[in-house]
Amino acid sequence: MISFMNASSGEHVRELPLFPLPLVLFPNMVVPLHIFEDRYKELVNTCLDRSSRFGIVLVTEVAEGSHAVSTARIGCMARIVRVERLAEGRMNIEVVGEERFRILDAHENLPYRTGVVETFRDAPVLAEDVHGLTTDVSALLTEFLNLHLRRMGRRPASFSLPTEPEMLSYTASCVLPVEMSGKQTLLEFSDTALRLGAARDILEVEVERLQQEPQSRSDDSWNPVDDQTFLRFRCPN
Repeated sequence: MISFMNASSGEHVRELPLFPLPLVLFPNMVVPLHIFEDRYKELVNTCLDRSSRFGIVLVTEVAEGSHAVSTARIGCMARIVRVERLAEGRMNIEVVGEERFRILDAHENLPYRTGVVETFRDAPVLAEDVHGLTTDVSALLTEFLNLHLRRMGRRPASFSLPTEPEMLSYTASCVLPVEMSGKQTLLEFSDTALRLGAARDILEVEVERLQQEPQSRSDDSWNPVDDQTFLRFRCPN
């Protein structure tokens, strides 16, 4: 694997296996995947053997009459945290998102696609400068999740949301009920305040909509819901 540091920007450039999928992975978010194609079995096994990462990129177009796909130019590195091996080499795995990257060049020399990628992060921001946004998004996201529990007849829960602004913005982006193209836009932002602001605007609309819907019947004999289901979408580390 090629890997070196861009001295002028501090960004890291490396060669990375790429896994095109119809989903957007965010940093610190956990996603389950079922691996059944031979080329991606090879990709995953190579990463396991080398304790290395691969990159998940959103599929944007599938060529008619072929399996060739086009992808977004920005994706997220995935670290494998759990493997369940199945018959015929198939696997169920869980991955957690790490650094985001932009693809500088892609290659098709192996059974799976690889690319030279450059990692990047949001521009630095002081927590006090986005305190209002962080407070609003945290409160709205908690209300949004509890309104969904109410629709299922469940009791309210407490959620262990991140307090760090950038991580909170990714958590909200992961949960938002928007199309994958919208999630891709949020992934590509390099401004934490911009991502938080977009999440706040969407959550405000969704919370108002859910508040106007009739409440599902609740049964006091049901066990209360805690935040364990939500935690599956966050990295335990």
